[in-house]
Amino acid sequence: MLVSDDDHCTALGQRVLHDRGSSVDAAVVAALCLGVVHPHASGVGGGGVMMVHDIHKNKTRVINFQGTAPKNLKEEMLQNVSELKAGLYVGVPGMLRGLHHAHSLYGSLSWEDLVSRAAAVAKEGFNVSFSLAEAVSKVKDEQLSQRFRDTFFPDGQALRPGSFLRMPSLAGVLEAGLSNFYDGIFTQEMEDELRANGGVLTRGDISNYSVQVEQPVEGLSNEFIIQVPPPPSAGAALLSALSLLQGIHLNENNNNSENQTHQWIAEALKPALVLASGLGDPKYNSLVTELLSDMLSKSKAEVFRQRTNSSTVHPLQTEVTAGQVVVMGPDDLIVSTASSLNRPFGSRIITRSGVILNSLILDFSWPNKTRRQPLTNQRVQQFNRVQSGNRPLSTLMPTILVPVWHKCGIHVALSSPGGQQSLNEITQVISALSFHKEKNDSFFWRRLHP
Repeated sequence: MLVSDDDHCTALGQRVLHDRGSSVDAAVVAALCLGVVHPHASGVGGGGVMMVHDIHKNKTRVINFQGTAPKNLKEEMLQNVSELKAGLYVGVPGMLRGLHHAHSLYGSLSWEDLVSRAAAVAKEGFNVSFSLAEAVSKVKDEQLSQRFRDTFFPDGQALRPGSFLRMPSLAGVLEAGLSNFYDGIFTQEMEDELRANGGVLTRGDISNYSVQVEQPVEGLSNEFIIQVPPPPSAGAALLSALSLLQGIHLNENNNNSENQTHQWIAEALKPALVLASGLGDPKYNSLVTELLSDMLSKSKAEVFRQRTNSSTVHPLQTEVTAGQVVVMGPDDLIVSTASSLNRPFGSRIITRSGVILNSLILDFSWPNKTRRQPLTNQRVQQFNRVQSGNRPLSTLMPTILVPVWHKCGIHVALSSPGGQQSLNEITQVISALSFHKEKNDSFFWRRLHP
């Protein structure tokens, strides 16, 4: 079984399973396909996270291919937000290298076979989805390059749902291979494009990019072990919220109405959001590990709840858009993947070969930064400051639920579009799964975004 954000990509991934590809093979193809048909949400110019759980071995890996800050990017370059050049938004893209690394660990079909399937979609063309058309319409009044407008505003008109779009140049990027992207003709192309747009990312930044393979962060919620990516993902906030919900006895015996349950979830999300805003890359700040420990501590959950009120809550970034793929294949691997350009169309920079580059740097914090959702105080900003090679706080949180008795029981894989919305939605789904008799509650309940 495979599900994704687009029917075409879902069918493409399911065909891989039919052809005896692994669950990860199918996820790779579907994710690459989403980067073609939903170029506003994800693509090879962005990054992401993949979680893979092996039921037989009871082992989970987190494959982190989020982008990183360029070596030459300095915080002082970002001070004048009103005059910030789009090239400075861009972090090192990790998508292709991350998916390739996942394939090296779990793949069965050849990498060339998988890439060719996604490239065929770009080459042969596809019908524009409502999601892509809506994203295009929202940027129509921005200052966009002629190349961007030629792609998404043919004849001066925004693409409409059902319009036919081909991206043959992007197909060429996929078919050219990994080395040409990370240390070849497309590497130089990206550097040149970014330099022309005021950026500092170099060929060396791109060629030196490495994927991180990590252990998940875990929490317990009734019959499930909840597994999420470690910081700088905000996944630990999900575990914190669920811990608070357990503390208020939100269970199947209390006969809570849907409205009552939503009220409790909203209260649990408040401290979780505050804590999440303080996370960052633990590789560069050991205090992140201490905060993570506090977030997972059940003894401190009630303290956090009592200390938090509506005046101290600052939501996470809400503009994030992501591509999502979830797979449960016959090889008993469970895969949940989320990939993103950070915001719709990322930096709005598109290379000659059709690669849309991310806006990852906007997820970092710096003094005097103007944000729609400011962080709570200067101390938490320190955990998420720009440093060469580090990854910013991310709201991508693919999630896997494993039964406490391991192989026996229900396994669940979840993902969500990113931003605060991810935390809200996944918390609600797991709450219904964990605390209610009817598992279908998780699908039929209204979604709450406090």
